[in-house]
Amino acid sequence: MRVLILACICLLAFPLGALILHNTASANALAGITLLSESVADFQLSPALPFTGIAASGHLPFSAPEAGTFSLSTAHKLSFLVLNAGASHSGDADYSLQDFRLGLALNYEGLSAGYAQHLTLESAATGSYRSWSGDVAVSYRTPGYGYEARLLRIGKEDTELHLSVSTKIVTGIQAASSYVYSPGGPDGYRLATSIEVTDNLLLQSSWQSSPNRFGAGLKFQLKGWDLMYASRTHPDLRLSQSLDLGYSW
Repeated sequence: MRVLILACICLLAFPLGALILHNTASANALAGITLLSESVADFQLSPALPFTGIAASGHLPFSAPEAGTFSLSTAHKLSFLVLNAGASHSGDADYSLQDFRLGLALNYEGLSAGYAQHLTLESAATGSYRSWSGDVAVSYRTPGYGYEARLLRIGKEDTELHLSVSTKIVTGIQAASSYVYSPGGPDGYRLATSIEVTDNLLLQSSWQSSPNRFGAGLKFQLKGWDLMYASRTHPDLRLSQSLDLGYSW
């Protein structure tokens, strides 16, 4: 029965077989637009992020405990290189999905270019399955604007190309837009904002098409630590909820 519930959730949430999951609070608040991300947890979605540290994430998709996901990510700087690694686990004894990731990026004066290799393991009553995929990304960030291109799950039917731009509207407020091309499904558009409410509090929100979803999250930051909660809607399912805890160095 739990396997059936998980299968139904995936069919409703990820049309036409798209399985690029947003397991972090930052990703759910920003609809996966990593150009506005300030979280190490989002190395899950881009190997070309400019920061380092460690982060743990808990995600409850559509308020379904059977599909709960726990993730751990870390990134370390080695001169002009940023090495990142991580793992995520979801499911229970009846069905489980695990993802292991190792990536490397070149980071120099706002320009980042990186690649990450994913190993995905699935276990169910019918047997165990293993598959490989890759992510490649290039981004350029400045205090006033940014650009990013990401190709996710290379070698899979649900490969996605993300093209994003960001700009500073006024001091403390940024906005970004993204176009998502999927060869196996409908293309999509995404919008996101990031607002510095205070020196220690960040409000992030987003909208996406195909399907129509809204996301929002609050992040509290103090002396390198950050704690973020986010929720995200779905037209047919209940709210998804996520929590990130991270430390940057």
